[in-house]
Amino acid sequence: MIKFKQWRCGLTVVVLALPAFSQTTNWPGRFLELPRPDSCRTFLLRLTEEPHVAGTEQDKISADYVLRKFKTYGLITEMPTYDVYLPYPKKVEFKITQPIQFTGPTPEAGFAGDKDSFEPEVIKPFHAYSPGGAAEGQVVYVNYGMPEDYEKLAELGIAVQDRIALARYGKCYRGVKVHVAEEHGAKAVLIYSDPADDGYMQGDIYPYGPMRPETGIQRGTVQYMFFYPGDPLTPGWGATGAAERNNADLAKNMPRIPSLPISYFDAEKILRHLAGANVPRGWQGGLPFAYHVGPGPVALELNVQMDYQIRQIWNVMGTLRGKEEPENIVIIGNHRDAWTYGAVDPSSGTAVLLELARAFSEMVKQGYRPRRTIQFASWDGEEYGLLGSTEWVEHHRTLTSRHVVAYVNMDAAVSGDRFDVGASPTLRNFVQQIAGMVDDPKTGRSVLSRWWQQQNESKKKKIEPNWSVTDTLAVNIEDLGAGSDFTAFLDFVGVPCISMSFGGPYGVYHALYDNFYWMEKFGDPTFVYHATMTKIAGLMAMHLADRPLLPIEPLTYARQLRREVKNVQASLKELNVKPITQLDDLAKKINEWARVAESWRRIAPNAGELEALSLKKLNDQLMSIDRAFISLEGLRGRPWYKNLVVAPGEYTGYAAITLPGLRDCLDRNDLERLPIEESKLLKAVEAAMAATQVVIDVVQQRPIGGGR
Repeated sequence: MIKFKQWRCGLTVVVLALPAFSQTTNWPGRFLELPRPDSCRTFLLRLTEEPHVAGTEQDKISADYVLRKFKTYGLITEMPTYDVYLPYPKKVEFKITQPIQFTGPTPEAGFAGDKDSFEPEVIKPFHAYSPGGAAEGQVVYVNYGMPEDYEKLAELGIAVQDRIALARYGKCYRGVKVHVAEEHGAKAVLIYSDPADDGYMQGDIYPYGPMRPETGIQRGTVQYMFFYPGDPLTPGWGATGAAERNNADLAKNMPRIPSLPISYFDAEKILRHLAGANVPRGWQGGLPFAYHVGPGPVALELNVQMDYQIRQIWNVMGTLRGKEEPENIVIIGNHRDAWTYGAVDPSSGTAVLLELARAFSEMVKQGYRPRRTIQFASWDGEEYGLLGSTEWVEHHRTLTSRHVVAYVNMDAAVSGDRFDVGASPTLRNFVQQIAGMVDDPKTGRSVLSRWWQQQNESKKKKIEPNWSVTDTLAVNIEDLGAGSDFTAFLDFVGVPCISMSFGGPYGVYHALYDNFYWMEKFGDPTFVYHATMTKIAGLMAMHLADRPLLPIEPLTYARQLRREVKNVQASLKELNVKPITQLDDLAKKINEWARVAESWRRIAPNAGELEALSLKKLNDQLMSIDRAFISLEGLRGRPWYKNLVVAPGEYTGYAAITLPGLRDCLDRNDLERLPIEESKLLKAVEAAMAATQVVIDVVQQRPIGGGR
């Protein structure tokens, strides 16, 4: 049933009554009573007992723990393993040789009251997939290390060729910083955390506040995931024990120059002694002196020695088998490996995953069985480059592309109380509807209502205290690019995805201090947002698994495509050229799809009671809509990425770019290729529209009723 309501804040929304569950019992209502903050706390305390880097003994111990818990909760369990090319640091060191003498990195300091900060077994700060090697040279400060920063340096007459680049974290993925430095001929890269970005200029520093202290270091991978994620030696196929492997020298997603992360305590000693011009506007960080770009007189020696081997990683899967459509699967997951203790990243998500499994086990005891299969996935090796999830999807490509209804991701699930979501267009209305069903612990209003309020804090609008679920998008839901375990599902096989978290001030990302003490003191002291995330994730899983008709909505997708094509048309006009294009034809076809999708939205509430064969046909067609935009040949220069609508940018890393094939033509000024990319999109839109038309025809031609 559809109703219209005008809110006093001036925003018109369409209130959508979701179709009823096929079961008579109110299972969603029962589920909402089950998640417990104290249970989430217990899980997180256990998960953060030791650092557990991918492939280590501690990582295997954590995998065994999750497996045991899944078994305890009555799930069908398995532990898929993959043999991946995994480096550990043997020696990471830099020396300032001019104009002072200093050797780093400085170890992260311990703090009284936080026993974990004194742990000697925490892995050395390093960049995964940095090659081993030595480098020496003068230093140039390159700000965030993005292409436009190098353009600014060129305007100043400064080159990074044969020098060492010093970049600060932020604005883009760290691997992009290394990639751009490599393109400009740098010998090596140091990346530091500036206090302006996540240190004392953003709030009190640890242990008095949640922000990064002066010796805190951000570990992380610099794998060139924008070319392809996963095991570098098996791009496109699963890294099983018997898999064929490429030579490491051919791995396009591995850097060729060494890099190292450092703290702002160490970076201060470099930046303070740099000469040359004052930095351009916007480059000044938070250290208490004027920054200069160099080069010199600061000179460095960098020594990175790595131990590269084929090592085993362990995914853990727990399955609650569906009763009526067991072949169709809803997957909800998060990675388990961490650079240190990983209280936020990733163990808050793992605690939620375990609490979900526990709550569903209670439901099963009460008689619940999902219509479709629900699978809980604990991925390994995410921090290195999405290894576990990518290898699993590549290994099970046919199953994933045919039978996975949706993938829900909860990486770094809780670090505060601000709800944030990225999702495929076909699931954005669904996300908003679910957020309207769960109460926010701090306000008592719905998560949706507070979410809208937080996104509109600076706007002069009166905010309604109690919103209902809406059919139009009242909140901003971001495009997904890459950077977490949804990537292979979204970009390689076209499964619609959701990735969500409750965020907040979080300055200890990938540092020693991302531990239980930080979570209990700053992130979620009472663990109520862990329980709230469990409720949201659980309702998502249930609605995706139990609705007779899948909540996949093509109209939002068509509308987004229409906006994106208009943006490309506007970009072409700015070039003052008239290339041969099919953009007008593409826009017309998208408008036609939007009209068909609007027709489907009107009759969709009548589809839930169709007989079983008709419902199967409907759902198969709805599942094919996102898959329609998967190109078998992939993107130019990046064939692993196959989604024609969204992909990570080569110079953004995690962040999404839309219509990547068309954008690539514009970026390269290769307008002759535009018709090729437009033709791919045109065929994909036609396929998506045909699928949408089929679901309309099924509803209009089949009698309503007649059982399930």
